[in-house]
Amino acid sequence: MLKKLFEKTKYEVCILLFLLVELVAFVSAADGMTVWQMLTYLGDYSHGYMPRAFLGEVFSWFTPTISLELLWCVSVAVIVILSITISLICGQIIKKAENKSAVLSVVAVMLLSPIFMPLFSSWLGIVDIYLVALTLFAFILNENRFLRYFIPVIMLVCVAIHHAYMFLYMVPLAIALLYDCIKNKKYIRDGIFCGITYISLIAFALFTVTNRSASGFGSLDEMIDFMINKADFPLNKEWLSTLVPNEYFTGTDYVANTITQMMSPANLLGIVVIFAPVFVTFAYGWIKAIKHSDKKEEKFVLFLCLIHPLSAVPAYVFGLNWNRWTSAIITSQCILYLFMLYRKNCAVSRAVNGIVEKYKKHFIIVVFYLIYCASFAKLLGI
Repeated sequence: MLKKLFEKTKYEVCILLFLLVELVAFVSAADGMTVWQMLTYLGDYSHGYMPRAFLGEVFSWFTPTISLELLWCVSVAVIVILSITISLICGQIIKKAENKSAVLSVVAVMLLSPIFMPLFSSWLGIVDIYLVALTLFAFILNENRFLRYFIPVIMLVCVAIHHAYMFLYMVPLAIALLYDCIKNKKYIRDGIFCGITYISLIAFALFTVTNRSASGFGSLDEMIDFMINKADFPLNKEWLSTLVPNEYFTGTDYVANTITQMMSPANLLGIVVIFAPVFVTFAYGWIKAIKHSDKKEEKFVLFLCLIHPLSAVPAYVFGLNWNRWTSAIITSQCILYLFMLYRKNCAVSRAVNGIVEKYKKHFIIVVFYLIYCASFAKLLGI
């Protein structure tokens, strides 16, 4: 009986175990959580709307103060839930795939990325994990013709969590909706649905960017005092006085003055050298798929998949956590490939199959590269 159960769930079990092992290996203790990430949970809407305060608002429904122990427990629980969700989704896609090796290759790239689960585990509490989880939930809703109309709500929540979502995980979801619109030839119905969704998101994102801090705070000191009173852990007011203005008040001047600090050899090496083969492979696959496709509309969607990484450029310019944005690009590209393979897109399947066949001839090199790539967590600041 156990043998039959394992045969039915072997992919899900293996993926889940791998993610949980990474969680245990990289998870930080409660007192080791990065304090700048905690600012997200110390804001709420009690003084008016402010960016990145949605999670803090939800927490405020249940507790007036935020403790590190509470954040640690919630963050770990979210990672476990996300790990289960990923294992179930990937397991189902692998089992239904016409070419399992193609899907397994994409899943391996995503799971072995040192800025995927290691990033979420070591930077415990980082809001990106909620963006990934909600994006996957939106893809699940998209499989139901009625529930898919709740996708705009999910996307608006993601923008409220962090407005960088517009340039990151929103894009693959938007491309998927457009692809289904073209594939199903429901141009009027799905076209209106996509149009309303995108316009609402852009309007909300612009409103968020132009309203960086809650209007109800009379001064910077009042906002800092509010955060200190809400935090059930020690916070240095002097330190907050240097951090909070950069996060909620200053604009492009701060970015212009500090972006050169991010141009360090470690960051450049992590993005350009370590992941160059991954980015080249992604681009090569989309280019091959465009050539294999004989439909103009499909070619256009595949072209959007090809240039999708460019959508993250604003995040790189105005947000200095480059590891986060690179993680979003790799994860989003994998999601797009898995989506197309799940939809049994012939052009993408043919392109990925071609890549897999070439890599099978150099299997040892590929394995060593994946190990090499996965080993750079420390270099990337994780």
